[in-house]
Amino acid sequence: MELPTELIARLPGRNCEPVIGGQSGALVWRCSNEGLATLYVKAAPLSVDLRLDREADRLRWMVAHHIPVPEVRDYCRIHDVEYLVVDEIPGVPASDPEWASSLPEVIAALAYGLRVLHGTDVTGCPFDHSVARQIEDARIQVNRGRVREEDFDEARAGRRAADLFAELVASAPASEDLVFTHGDFCLPNVILRRSEPGGDVEIAGLVDCGRAGVADRYQDLALAVRSITYNHGSEFVPAFLRRYGLARPDEEKLSFFTLLDEFF
Repeated sequence: MELPTELIARLPGRNCEPVIGGQSGALVWRCSNEGLATLYVKAAPLSVDLRLDREADRLRWMVAHHIPVPEVRDYCRIHDVEYLVVDEIPGVPASDPEWASSLPEVIAALAYGLRVLHGTDVTGCPFDHSVARQIEDARIQVNRGRVREEDFDEARAGRRAADLFAELVASAPASEDLVFTHGDFCLPNVILRRSEPGGDVEIAGLVDCGRAGVADRYQDLALAVRSITYNHGSEFVPAFLRRYGLARPDEEKLSFFTLLDEFF
């Protein structure tokens, strides 16, 4: 896919280079030039039904509530593709090897930042990601054949989406602790920086916020635990949970929300 001339005309003076293609079906370009603010373009065919307009709505809500996320510069549909243009968040993803010598600081920053995010006032928040809503969304994914069975975690490799969905329904938690969540709190989606040269590691911003909304706090905790284990090792998980404030995490909720992620 190439950026259409109609969109390039809305990014005057910038050179756009492809960055990455994620599992979601979206493609990303970095658009920059000396003396101009760097922008990122996220694009997805309408047939994928990624609904980047919904991500734009979430980003605007989050900015209004002082959550560090990219500002939305533009959203448009051109032919059969949708495009979201956002500002850059300067920093380095928490998954980057650059942080290898500072992992205790990284873990502390992740835990503190997540706790702050979960303290956001959700009064009037329109983005419902309750368990019931997400199970229904998972059902739709299964019925439309959109679950990527080939990408299941190793523990579920070779299983069918319909079987996993039955397991998901059977293991749904009886109660929810609803807070504002990122929805996909994996380390590549958390941008870190140092407050000053030699200073503390802190969260500069959050990206890929299309699943942000009001959900059980374990929505984020489960994916953070999985991502910390994958990127830096399981030995850092206890410190993360303690820093967050969980002496005894709910293992059943951790398992449920990790399973739920297989459908998206």
